[in-house]
Amino acid sequence: MTPPTKSSILLIAGDVSGDINTARLARVLLERHPGWTLHAVGGPHLGAEVVKSPGGLWLDDTSDLSGIGIYSSIRMYPRAKRISLRMHQFMREHRIDAAVLCDWGAFNCKQLEFLKNAGVPVLYYFPPGSWRRKGAGGLGIAPLADRIATPFEWSAQRLRAAGGNAEWVGHPMLEIKYEEGRRAALRGEFGAGEHEKLIALLPGSRMSEINCLGPRMAAVAEILRKREGMHFVAAVSQRRAEAAKACFPEWVKIVPERAANVLFACDAAVVKSGTATLEAAVIGAPQVMIYDVPWVGRFEWLFLWMWKRNIPFIAMPNVILQRMAVRELLGLDCKPEKIAQAVTELLEDESKRARMAEDYREIRERLGARLPESATRRTAAILEELLLENNNNVKHNPPVEHHTP
Repeated sequence: MTPPTKSSILLIAGDVSGDINTARLARVLLERHPGWTLHAVGGPHLGAEVVKSPGGLWLDDTSDLSGIGIYSSIRMYPRAKRISLRMHQFMREHRIDAAVLCDWGAFNCKQLEFLKNAGVPVLYYFPPGSWRRKGAGGLGIAPLADRIATPFEWSAQRLRAAGGNAEWVGHPMLEIKYEEGRRAALRGEFGAGEHEKLIALLPGSRMSEINCLGPRMAAVAEILRKREGMHFVAAVSQRRAEAAKACFPEWVKIVPERAANVLFACDAAVVKSGTATLEAAVIGAPQVMIYDVPWVGRFEWLFLWMWKRNIPFIAMPNVILQRMAVRELLGLDCKPEKIAQAVTELLEDESKRARMAEDYREIRERLGARLPESATRRTAAILEELLLENNNNVKHNPPVEHHTP
């Protein structure tokens, strides 16, 4: 049996990586089911996809609604609350056959009870805290989500143990494909000469990260530029392109929305902690991970250090391997001189690059390189299964009609 041909799906994503991954899922769903209607509470990538579906609506833009720490969460709460109320009203007025929630736990986990009470089956793609290996963090969704598609094998095991219907689908980052011959063309496009070293700078997607890490990356470029044959490219989102131009000198090329291309073309990268470190690993870019907070977050810094005592690694490649494969320069260590030295070591030490390349191969295996389907296509299939199961349940257990005697 096949799922209904006229299904109506609501997709919800907040942070940039969730927006991109859910947009990729929306594209696959419409390839397989052109008649489906997709609605979205999400960022511009997801919004651009759902409006291609018949009657599809981009209900709200969640850009800049992903924060770190108490201060940013408090600041974003009123806007997130308004979006939540508008979404609930929309669902009361429109038929929704299933909802797909992607990461963004602070918002999405609060929607699970509403969706359950509304009788809307839920597929949770990228469960929050899926990188965790122990503790109760992220397990609260297990009894509330009908199906769970997670990028990490240990996450599926933990969620199943907690009573969830979870499946390891692999990571969509593996779907990035490049031919080696494309690298030379990209380097030329970015202005790097044949014998120059191209250094990628990825300061993050949040404005606070651009403001805090952008000037430091610019200082790193100033230090490294003293060496001959160095070329620098900063990869940022389109929304942050102008802000990045204010942080970097004019000889640093600013490239919006092309982080994967820049990482593929580079000889070494300075990468802000987060999904981009995993992207660099999958693509094969030698990297140094950095992170720090602006002054408004200094009061939370001690809490971050306390958190790090229980979680020994921050960079996703290190979290996956449970060892230090990528250099981490955090807080007081996040200084231009130290970062520049770490990049220099990567450029000059062939053995370091070789070890990192070997670690990257292991990471790709642990992300599901040997799984039979890509993460996006398997997740699309899980949604189809969920719709079919729900359709069958409705047929076998029709609503009871109450008659007044």
